[in-house]
Amino acid sequence: MIGVSAFARLAAGAALVIALAGSAQAETPKTPASPGADVKVGAAHIKGQAMPGGINAFLGIPYADPPVGARRWHVSTLSHLKGTVDATHFGAICPQGDGTTAFFRRLAVGMGSDADVVHPAGGGAEDCLMLNIWAPAAKAQPAKHAAGLPVMVWIHGGSNTSGFGSEPDYRGSRLAGKGVIVVTLNYRLGALGFFAHPAIADVSAGRQGLSDQITALRWVHDNIAAFGGDPARVTVFGESAGGTDVVALMHMDVARGLFARAIIESGYLPPTALATPAAATRAAIDLYPRDATADAMQAHPVADVVKLGTTKHKGAFAAPLVPARAAFRVPLLIGTNSDEFRMFLPSDPATRGDAEAAMLGGLKRGDDAAHLLKRLSDDGATRADLLASAPVFHCPAAALAGENSAGQLPAYVYRFDRVRPGNHGFGAYHGAEIPYVFGTGAAWLPADGADRALSDKVMRYWVNFARTGNPNGPGLPSWPRWPAQADDIATVPVMHLGTAVHAAPLADLALCPLVAGK
Repeated sequence: MIGVSAFARLAAGAALVIALAGSAQAETPKTPASPGADVKVGAAHIKGQAMPGGINAFLGIPYADPPVGARRWHVSTLSHLKGTVDATHFGAICPQGDGTTAFFRRLAVGMGSDADVVHPAGGGAEDCLMLNIWAPAAKAQPAKHAAGLPVMVWIHGGSNTSGFGSEPDYRGSRLAGKGVIVVTLNYRLGALGFFAHPAIADVSAGRQGLSDQITALRWVHDNIAAFGGDPARVTVFGESAGGTDVVALMHMDVARGLFARAIIESGYLPPTALATPAAATRAAIDLYPRDATADAMQAHPVADVVKLGTTKHKGAFAAPLVPARAAFRVPLLIGTNSDEFRMFLPSDPATRGDAEAAMLGGLKRGDDAAHLLKRLSDDGATRADLLASAPVFHCPAAALAGENSAGQLPAYVYRFDRVRPGNHGFGAYHGAEIPYVFGTGAAWLPADGADRALSDKVMRYWVNFARTGNPNGPGLPSWPRWPAQADDIATVPVMHLGTAVHAAPLADLALCPLVAGK
């Protein structure tokens, strides 16, 4: 998830830099997943646990060598597992501040619960490069999937400064029950994962976290067949900063061939989402002086590095440093939520109105935008949310879909607009779609039959896309492709995922040309 101040403090633009160095290949898997959740991968026996519904879970698998000591800020390298690997418990999360805990506590209170229903995530450990797999047991896989099930690899959000693959909302057993293999992972964060200090002479500088994601995708490519998966049908999907990272991966030629399709949920995608070398360097030397040596910085305890980053860059988004132009594209499913920014808005209407006026005053076509907003809604909070969300979420998503379609690759666009029961006032907030995608949701999160029915449809759409590159399937409302050309994107139908699931245009996309120039 993105914190409120992340929208104001970001690195800018993107520029060409060298790609990540290759690393050694993992050993070839030999034994498919068994009902007993015991899988042979190269020289290792990975022992997982059988779960209800015919799903096997393999938790806390080290996919990379620990990035510790002199390796703290270097490219990650594939692990070579040997012997018996206990995969019945989640591994350590990567070092981070309290951003994820704070987000969920705010959400819980808004939903009518106490903040302490959300337990602190903990500070984590540098030896954190672990992944988790949920896979249908071999006996539960239909014969038609003998060649391997589609694979979905999740990249978590959290401004690239917090979050972890074992968050409760990301548990993959229900989604795997729809006929896919689900993988979640940890990656380095903040000052450990997106650090471009001049003293760090490594190709991963400024994108160590992306290096980890690529290493995890390599591990999946090399080993997922042992769990019943098809390495040629890997879909990478992510939310918020995870969605940004999916885009960043497509800017890196080294990631080509590691995934066949992409799903971006509420990706943070303004121009500043990808860093320039100058901006990345400024962010690094704001933490440590330009003349600091690598040895001196590596000598700092990890807790001190995290504290420095979270104090000086509080609430900021950690923008990855990647080449300026996309290296490749893949079939795309992309969308946003109706009320991305609402839960971060000032509660005082007067303050909210002042912020709206200030934003409009900074636009070249601010008067036109103001008139359109009044036509779209007579509610001040809705107008403020649309004005904040359009340049950050809604318009970049539509633009990316258009670029994909213009390149003759399919793109499918959604707007998630289901508002959970209750008087929380958050609307369809940032991250609201995640429990529907995974079929999860905390006990304190209000839900009724409509939520369960929507979750079933969302999971089926996502799994269809992972299987074929097209979300459509039997028993589901038809989802139109985004066109290669559109004179007016506000007239193009997109899939609305809410109490009613249907295709209809988004009138608020008419804001896009009005908020583009400043």
